[in-house]
Amino acid sequence: MGSNGVQALITNLALTVARVLQVCNFCLTKSRRSRDSESPTRTDNGSGEEEEALRRDSESTSRADNLSCEEYDVFLSFRGPDTRNGFANCLYHRLRDAGIHVFFDNEELRVGEEIGEELSKALDKSRIYIPIFSKGYANSSWCLREVAHMVECTSTSDEKKEILPIFYDVDPDDVKLKTKLYSKVMPRHKKKFGSDNLKQWENALVKVAHIKGWDLKGKGQGEQIESIVEVVCRNLNTRHVIVTDNLVEDNDQMEAIMKLLDVGSRGVRFVGIHGMGGVGKTTLAKVMFNKLSSHFERCSFLEDVRASSQSHGGLLELQKKLLIDLAGHGIANQIKDVDGGIKMIKKALSNKELLIVLDDIDKKEQLEKLAVGKSDWFCSGSRIIITTRDKSILMTQVGSSSNEILNQPKEISCYEVHGMRFDLARHLFYKHAFRSNSVVEEYVACSREIVIALGMLPLAIVVIGSNLFDWGKDLGHLDKREIWDETLKKLKEGPFEDVRDTLMISYERLEDKHQEVFLDIACFFINTDRTYPVIMWKDCGYFPSIAMRILSQRSLIKIRDDNRFWMHDQVRDFGRYIVRQVYPRKFCRVWIHEDALKLLEGKKRNEDMVALSLTFDGCSRSIACEELAALPNLRFLLAKGINFFGNFENLLSELRWFSWEITQMEFYEGSFHFANLIVLDLSRSDIKDDWDGWSRIQMTEKLKVLDLTDCTKLRRTPNFSNFTSLETLVLARCSNLLTIHPSISKLQLLETLNIKGCSSLGELPEEVCSLQSLKQIVMPQNFQLLKLPERIGNLKSLSSFGLNEHPKICQLPDSIGGMVNLTYLSLHGCVGIKKLPSSIGELKMLVKLQISTLGIVELPDSIGNLKKLRVLLLCRTKIKEFPRTIGGLEMLETLDADRSWDLTDKNLEEIGNLFHLTTLNLAFTSVSRLPPEISRLHLQKLEVGSIELRQVPSLPSSLKFLAVQALDFSLVPHPSSITDLEHLELQRFSNSTKIPRSTWQDYHSKVEAAMLREQPSYQLPSRLSALKLRGISPLPHFSNLINLTVLHVIDCAISHLPINPGLTHLRELFIRRCKSLEKIPGLSLLGSLERLELKGLNRLVEIQGLSELESLQYLILSSCDLIGQLPNLSKLGKLQHMELEACPNLRAIEGIEGLESWVLDSHGRTILERLLDVSRSTWLSHRLPMYDVFLSSRGRDSRFGIVNFLHYWLLQDRISVHSDDDDSRSNERIGEEILQALANSNIYIPVFSRNYASSYWCLRKLTHMVKCTTESKGKRKILPIFYDVEIDDVKLETDLYKSDLDKHQTNFNHSEVKAWKEALIEVAAMSGFILRNNSHEEVLQLVTEEIYKARKLLDVDS
Repeated sequence: MGSNGVQALITNLALTVARVLQVCNFCLTKSRRSRDSESPTRTDNGSGEEEEALRRDSESTSRADNLSCEEYDVFLSFRGPDTRNGFANCLYHRLRDAGIHVFFDNEELRVGEEIGEELSKALDKSRIYIPIFSKGYANSSWCLREVAHMVECTSTSDEKKEILPIFYDVDPDDVKLKTKLYSKVMPRHKKKFGSDNLKQWENALVKVAHIKGWDLKGKGQGEQIESIVEVVCRNLNTRHVIVTDNLVEDNDQMEAIMKLLDVGSRGVRFVGIHGMGGVGKTTLAKVMFNKLSSHFERCSFLEDVRASSQSHGGLLELQKKLLIDLAGHGIANQIKDVDGGIKMIKKALSNKELLIVLDDIDKKEQLEKLAVGKSDWFCSGSRIIITTRDKSILMTQVGSSSNEILNQPKEISCYEVHGMRFDLARHLFYKHAFRSNSVVEEYVACSREIVIALGMLPLAIVVIGSNLFDWGKDLGHLDKREIWDETLKKLKEGPFEDVRDTLMISYERLEDKHQEVFLDIACFFINTDRTYPVIMWKDCGYFPSIAMRILSQRSLIKIRDDNRFWMHDQVRDFGRYIVRQVYPRKFCRVWIHEDALKLLEGKKRNEDMVALSLTFDGCSRSIACEELAALPNLRFLLAKGINFFGNFENLLSELRWFSWEITQMEFYEGSFHFANLIVLDLSRSDIKDDWDGWSRIQMTEKLKVLDLTDCTKLRRTPNFSNFTSLETLVLARCSNLLTIHPSISKLQLLETLNIKGCSSLGELPEEVCSLQSLKQIVMPQNFQLLKLPERIGNLKSLSSFGLNEHPKICQLPDSIGGMVNLTYLSLHGCVGIKKLPSSIGELKMLVKLQISTLGIVELPDSIGNLKKLRVLLLCRTKIKEFPRTIGGLEMLETLDADRSWDLTDKNLEEIGNLFHLTTLNLAFTSVSRLPPEISRLHLQKLEVGSIELRQVPSLPSSLKFLAVQALDFSLVPHPSSITDLEHLELQRFSNSTKIPRSTWQDYHSKVEAAMLREQPSYQLPSRLSALKLRGISPLPHFSNLINLTVLHVIDCAISHLPINPGLTHLRELFIRRCKSLEKIPGLSLLGSLERLELKGLNRLVEIQGLSELESLQYLILSSCDLIGQLPNLSKLGKLQHMELEACPNLRAIEGIEGLESWVLDSHGRTILERLLDVSRSTWLSHRLPMYDVFLSSRGRDSRFGIVNFLHYWLLQDRISVHSDDDDSRSNERIGEEILQALANSNIYIPVFSRNYASSYWCLRKLTHMVKCTTESKGKRKILPIFYDVEIDDVKLETDLYKSDLDKHQTNFNHSEVKAWKEALIEVAAMSGFILRNNSHEEVLQLVTEEIYKARKLLDVDS
């Protein structure tokens, strides 16, 4: 089968599994936000002067025009020379990739002596501050100003903001001014900045240094970056929706809605929130959504349904959005019309506890087609919130069609939102008018009158308050008071009917150009990425950086963290009202297709028309040139389902942006000539290679952007000869694209080439190598071979190159050394690359080289020439030795070869020359000794582990982190001599340790011999804060560990865990798989313990002292078979999270408010979470399977091929997967972990490869799959993949598998081998996916058939 078929299989199989799992329980997974275009790193200063604006507007549109007033998730502060090109840059990009909006500050670019308006607002608008403390941080007065401002912001934020410090190459004591590093620098600032500033800065440093953060000295930066991103994501809670700035919560109304929702009870609840426009319905719904979202399996917030459903296809798109949020892209992409969407919503969402918000409904049709059919559409426990201005819409019957659910409401519960209480409304006004919680004394009376005049409507208060602040911020008291008085007078002229009067006051004060931008957004660009509108506005001379800043400051728009515009529905309606009724040039913009038709059919000349939307879903319309000729000043044209005919030459001369979704191939135009066009967007068009439109469209030198995203019928690109001024070419997700036209070489101004998702593209053409301006190539991830051009090294401007997950690329071109400006090169997952070219040593600017999970067996000697390299990642490679030249990497800070199992200690002494090395990872290798030279390094983090480890010298005293894996710890130096050690991990290899097959020789005999040798009992360093022990016996003494906060004890042969009073600061205790453990004496002494996890403790009968842990927040119990009852937990007032799994004798929980009558289920995994911010007695519960899919393969055959990609695609569709191969198994039995995964999975996918039957591990798992599916009575299913074998091979009708089974007869019980044969034959008879001799169409047909078969076979219990 061709590579196209493989890619189709992966995608379609993911869709199949998603469909099958409609009837199974889903695991919670982290939602991930991604985007093709990335957010900028810095913001403009927003000075407002036209010359400055012209300068900014001439810059590349890939960066921000002005974001100084929008909210940031993270403010990143660092000392430029220390970390800018290394850690800070990597952290910034990783945070951004995770969908986190980052302000990337660099003190080197700052001038002056005060924090400017832009920086001050960025600090004020950020939620998390991350200062990166480096050796030179205190040298910078800018850095010190920023950290002081951070402290000030957090201290006044009511705990809504926080500081997460990173200690890069310094100790917390340095920042606490206890050492000379910072303390000797600080007095130098006194002369210039004064003693008061100095004192403030010193106090800020000391305060931040006491905050728990990350100490990077001696730790792997990659691992720490992942930890930082994880914590930031968790603290930001990325499932939340954006709520208005300066929120004033109305707790009374929230409590009333919470009672109607009755979260935690069974049944499905529909709650309708109704009230007049601007009263705060959406804000209340958002607050409730944010408070509850983490407690449901899936969540969706459909904002602004009224406006979104107005366009043709609007309801269909809303259905797809709902299904994407709740069931994944695979399900959503299957619906083609609204009726099909209704059926899919009913089928796909019936077995998950959901939280859905439908915002701003104005027709019953919307309810019926989105959510409200009958309550049995949804799983018991689901909650649906609806906001509307029309209460009559909520008079809808939602009762179940059956009587199975007791006490199920048959109607939507209604709540009317009333105006804010005066005190809350006044508080909200103060926050916007004064940017404070208080008011200037002389404005108290006026403020009161304004709030009353506004009817205490929240939106009106926000808009007027924001405007008063903006209008008066640069005025003296008298002028400012005059504006306040004028505003109050206008409000009193009334009668004040609604928000429109308020918005008109704000609108009339906008400059003409700002009004144009505002109206464009209101009519066309809500929820649209701002990149293309900004390009258009710049070319029209509208200075968008200033306009967006002003509109944002006055609360008329927001720019969301995904770079899209947001506008309140009332503000949007006002903008459209202006265009229709008030604007001097009525109908200057038309966005409704009926109005557009009337306009065109009239053929009346309209010189005021500047923007037009012609969208006709499901039908087509022909537009003659005479009709558009009547609109000579059109600058934006959006067309879908439109055919143009006639000669358009010299028409539309003002058109800047033409977005045309072509649905028919016929091209009737005589000629198109766009004299001023700069953006041509043909995304999602059905154009094919023979489309003759390219020859009819005459381009000008001004065209900067050509976007062909999702043109899936395109097999080759057009000739680019007429596009010589292009700066951005987007071919994203052109999934059938095979060829890029050679004329791409003429695009000498091209800076960005996006071919992400071009899964059929076989090569990057040689002509790309001539693009001297190219800075970025967004590469696809292809299972098939992607050929790189030999001259790729000619791309001199390229700064980063990521070629990840391309298993069939076998080599890099020798010319790659010509990328003289390359600072980052990643080849992660390119397992076909066995050797790196020697020219890689010519990448003189390279800072980070990521070559993990490659097939390379050696590094070229030339790698020693990379004098600026700071990070070298070699994890999971097959290299056997470091080159002798590795000592030449004079700036190297991180060397990570984790799980490169074949790596020996040859040339390891050269590491002694890496004097900047702070992190060394040789864990799970074949290193038998560490050279004595290592002791002279200033290492901060060292990981080393090998079953061959024999010799370890004295370790550097600078170590803060040490992890050792060994068979015999009598050979390891006593760690007590490392006095500053803070983190220690000790793991002893055992028969249960997962190791690759290549190291199996004599492994068990070595383990048995090591077990006979007595192991030392350690006295550990007293500064330890984290201790993790695996397989260690006897345990070390804990008596002196007064600073310990984390203790993990895993796989240790102990009968009890000695806890003494010295562990008073312990916050986290994990005890796992200590099968002899019978008791935990002294647990009650851990008064600071916040997290307790007990797993696999088969002999533990009771948890003495648990009832005294008053600080406990998280309690996790799993596989503790003998525990029948927990002590009374009434003292655990802070407990908010419990997980209970596989504790068959545990039946009840006593002493916790809200769980008095709750009965535990001994099967599956139960999660209980308490909403402490709502009520101490409000608990949410849900039961989850462990996995949706069990994916089994013969590791060496297919792990880095289809298995890896299938796993990725399934996860992308939010399907939880257990992926298991046989290469890491060292014992013969299937462990408890695998048995539980098999027993708790819903779908099994065995990947049959040529060597599958040679692995008894694979065969044993296959028999368990057959057993589980048989016992499930049709509720589980096996979907086999025949990777590089025929069905007859698996049926044992050929010698391929038969010969392997014959060999097994000599080593295994006859009855077991017989069971393996029967399982193979049974599974081979099942419908599956054949990767050989099948076309794309045949595979797609087979997948479709399997979807429908699976639906019939699986019978679901809700």
